[in-house]
Amino acid sequence: MTKHFRASEEPRWSAKVIAARDMTYADGPSEDDDRPPHVRAASGLSAFREYLAVIQDDANWLALIDADQQVTAVPLPPSPAGDRVFSKKRGNQADKYDLEACVTVASGEQEELVGFSSGSREERQWVLRVKEAGGGDYEAEFTPAPAFYTAMAANRAFSGAGLNIEGALSLDEDRIRLFQRGNAEARDGAEAIDATADFSWTELCEHLGAPDKQPPPALGNIRTYDLGTLAGVRLTFSDAEHLGGGRMLYSASAEDPDSGEIRGSVLGIIEADGRARWTHLSDQDGSPFNGKIEGLTVDGKDPGKVYFVIDDDDEDTPSRIFHARVSEEMISGRSG
Repeated sequence: MTKHFRASEEPRWSAKVIAARDMTYADGPSEDDDRPPHVRAASGLSAFREYLAVIQDDANWLALIDADQQVTAVPLPPSPAGDRVFSKKRGNQADKYDLEACVTVASGEQEELVGFSSGSREERQWVLRVKEAGGGDYEAEFTPAPAFYTAMAANRAFSGAGLNIEGALSLDEDRIRLFQRGNAEARDGAEAIDATADFSWTELCEHLGAPDKQPPPALGNIRTYDLGTLAGVRLTFSDAEHLGGGRMLYSASAEDPDSGEIRGSVLGIIEADGRARWTHLSDQDGSPFNGKIEGLTVDGKDPGKVYFVIDDDDEDTPSRIFHARVSEEMISGRSG
């Protein structure tokens, strides 16, 4: 049976932006490589090796941010047409891979960065795998995963009116949890759903390696959420990070479905039993933060420090990475 949870605001918690920085590539643009000068549309964030790794929904470039805040652009495979950048201006926006979630998983003795397309359209059904190749280089591969995405979309308990994967986290060495954003228009008697579901990474690898012989992994432990509202607009999932002990930090944003205006974002905690609470996110000057969080992760040495990225939907402006401080009670769970 699918369990449903209603999130509530926690007035004892706080979250505030303490720094922000544009993500501009150290090597600048390259016309030959189809590399823009900066991260265009940040859509996911994960701690990967000694870096913070940023994926994009409209550019086949991985950004690696080091401890000195230098941003290195790592090329991902181009589209069949040879493009790494997708936009309305180019007339190739329909070809974008729409990466929206990423997570770092164990791959033998190494780590592997795994990215997931949103699945919101048939052409957006890809799994990205990035591994270290030695000598500071990386191997990256896009693998089509239509059967996996079709199965998720068909599971209406998870996808509701329309599949839209927005977040991912690793629960252990095998299980990955996906976060479904409930922003689709109601159709066929189904409403938009915000939900989480778990699957086996091992089983997905087996399926991707032999899709005609191995079925895609089944979704389990499906939970649906009413995340509440912000400024009168529904909050929907955008990403999450495992804190240990079954607790998860998550982000959610309020995007007006009619105007597309972003009313702000919140940071919250999902407890091991599924209960969810959140707090408003404030900007550096104390005013409400009005950006749309796209991806987040926690500082490995300081769990009260959260990194997140946003996308202003302006390809000519660098996406930014933010540092935020959350209250100790929020991370520790001691507020009950």
